[in-house]
Amino acid sequence: MNSWKTVCRAAVMVLFISCLLSLALRVAAHEPITTKVRFNKEVVRILARSCLSCHRPGGIAPFSLATYDEARPWAKAIKEEMLERRMPVWHVVKGYGEFRNAPRLTQREIELLVNWVEGGAPRGEEKDYPSTPVYTDDWALGKPDAVLALSQEQKVAADTDEVRTFSLPTNFKEERWLRALDVRPTNGAVVLSATLYMERTSSSSAAATAAVTNAAPSDSGLAFATWMPGQQVIALPDGVARLIPAYSRLVVKIHYRGNGEAATDRSAVGLYFAKTPPRKVVRDVAITDAAAVIPAGPTAHPLKASFTITEDSEAIAIRPFENSLMISFQASAFLPDGSERVLIWSRGNKYDWQPTYYFKSGVRLPKGTHIEVTAYFDNSDDNQNNPHDPAKALRWSEITHEPLCDLMIATSRRASTESVSLK
Repeated sequence: MNSWKTVCRAAVMVLFISCLLSLALRVAAHEPITTKVRFNKEVVRILARSCLSCHRPGGIAPFSLATYDEARPWAKAIKEEMLERRMPVWHVVKGYGEFRNAPRLTQREIELLVNWVEGGAPRGEEKDYPSTPVYTDDWALGKPDAVLALSQEQKVAADTDEVRTFSLPTNFKEERWLRALDVRPTNGAVVLSATLYMERTSSSSAAATAAVTNAAPSDSGLAFATWMPGQQVIALPDGVARLIPAYSRLVVKIHYRGNGEAATDRSAVGLYFAKTPPRKVVRDVAITDAAAVIPAGPTAHPLKASFTITEDSEAIAIRPFENSLMISFQASAFLPDGSERVLIWSRGNKYDWQPTYYFKSGVRLPKGTHIEVTAYFDNSDDNQNNPHDPAKALRWSEITHEPLCDLMIATSRRASTESVSLK
């Protein structure tokens, strides 16, 4: 009997010591709380403004940061991404172009996030967590004036990585003035981006193709807008609008990327029309050299192109075409008075992340202004993203039909558009 009691006491002692050791290890591993910054009070609000459009349940990012339990395991990674300026994704070098859709965090916000991580990443009080949703799938500008949706759900396989083209008839019997648009996927986890074009059609051809909304027509004109998760709604400045011709079709190229399991999506485009006649109209300028050649092998080969402005204008947006070979891009305006203004300088470009950059305020471009763009390309074995044979020289036209740069400008409205209906 005594031996049995001895065995029991020994077992209890071993269990007790094991519990103490486990507790000691947990205490040793726990970071002491040395900050007043709390996730539920400051951190989640910063993430909601700059990160949760992608890093949320059902978002394109592989993990969510919407709650403390979701974000805490990524605390040190958040700090590193912020300090290295890798997130939020933004390719523009600071000081070279000011853009209103920049997702950058302020220095104060970065300091709060770093302080939270280094101070033990505490949760905070439940009562401090926002009472309103920290993210939403609703239209950002409210109900659109018109919604153009894909005619049927798209099947997206687990390993999909492709761009699909859709032609959506507007069925507008009269011209419209577009002031803003938004794209709303039904499955944000598989829609990486969307690029939009406008095709003119006659009333008869529009009627004939109305039922074939998923056809893939040949491209017509320039991309007039791009959309990707996390960017602000594509809204034009006050008094500026884009003409949508009657019976035109909206061509949408959607980049689908599978998230590891079979999914479906039926994205829609929301259009917002101007309520009053615009003072200025949007025009697109393609700056490119389709015959330019990228030699075999170089790690930083420059391609140059230029364009001269033929009427007084105002630059409102710019879009470099960032393909898998591009490593940096710069566009400068040389004004008639001899002055120079850098419109944009971007580097660290990602070929699968192609935003349109909207200037914080219109950039004045008088008649005679010369726009010059220079992009550098890596067509070598060192470029892991190079889908081409680096031993082969490539013409720009062999890479893509897209121009090297799209410049969106606003010019005073011409008399020929005076009578356009605003219905």
